[in-house]
Amino acid sequence: MSGIASEMVLEIIELENGELAIRNADSDAEPMIKVNFSSELKDKLNGHYLDVARVMLTAGIQMVAESGFDLDNNAEPESEPEPIIH
Repeated sequence: MSGIASEMVLEIIELENGELAIRNADSDAEPMIKVNFSSELKDKLNGHYLDVARVMLTAGIQMVAESGFDLDNNAEPESEPEPIIH
């Protein structure tokens, strides 16, 4: 498996439309994952929505990394990961 952390530096950014996203820090390409919160939820979280988004985005990237996909070469995963149902 190719380790995403050793090959890519990722950054969490806020897009012009207010969405939070994670992208390759070395590129201005489209973000890999986006998260959007309603205004109502942002208000209820009292600014902590950034912490929630960070955890959500980190979990998404971690799952992709553990899946075996090589994001640089668009290769197929080494083996089919077991589905996780929460």
